[in-house]
Amino acid sequence: MPTLDEERAIRPCLAAVGDEPGVEVVVSDGGSTDATVALARAEFPRAIVVTGPAGRGAQLNRGAAAAASDAYVFLFLHADCRLPAGWAAAVRAALAEPGVALGCFRLHTEPLPQGRGGTLARGWWRLLDLRGRGFGRPYGDQALFVRREVFAAVGGFPAIPLMEDVEFVRRCLRHGRLARLPLAVRTTARRFARRPLRARVCTATFPLLFRLGVSPHRLARWYGDVR
Repeated sequence: MPTLDEERAIRPCLAAVGDEPGVEVVVSDGGSTDATVALARAEFPRAIVVTGPAGRGAQLNRGAAAAASDAYVFLFLHADCRLPAGWAAAVRAALAEPGVALGCFRLHTEPLPQGRGGTLARGWWRLLDLRGRGFGRPYGDQALFVRREVFAAVGGFPAIPLMEDVEFVRRCLRHGRLARLPLAVRTTARRFARRPLRARVCTATFPLLFRLGVSPHRLARWYGDVR
């Protein structure tokens, strides 16, 4: 779980992980200045907490490196997402299928608090959630999971400031097919809260721009901080 100033999100995220047998939790912090790390240690004492420079791809790689050596599956969970009940059994079953290299969940974007956003915004979120049902490749907020050997074969996440999940998925699918679980990860609509129109444009166009060769460093500057 990569974190950076996630004190408002990390408690429900960790609570949804639950106390699944055989599951190890690694929180990879990128230099939080709030109570993120303290909350992670207090609310989930068995979690491993590692720290280092910010950058989602690098943080995910540090988290994977800190996992137990006998861990054979990695699941990468954003801090503002919550896993559904039964997630662990579903992940194990998906990766037991022959030829599966990578898996993901469906996505459900929750409305902004106090009804902010309106009907149009809620319709947009539902449209974005369709990607979790097979419309296009998945993104990092869909809780990607992968076997350790596939993660090692692709070299982990690329060290780029944005679109690291798009590139990671592309590399993994060279090693097998994608398993889409019918269960939904719940995420927040916070990236639409501050500048909703701009956020919608970025969400709709950035993956295509990246595939067309636009630098992820330039995209990251355009994207800014959504929290």
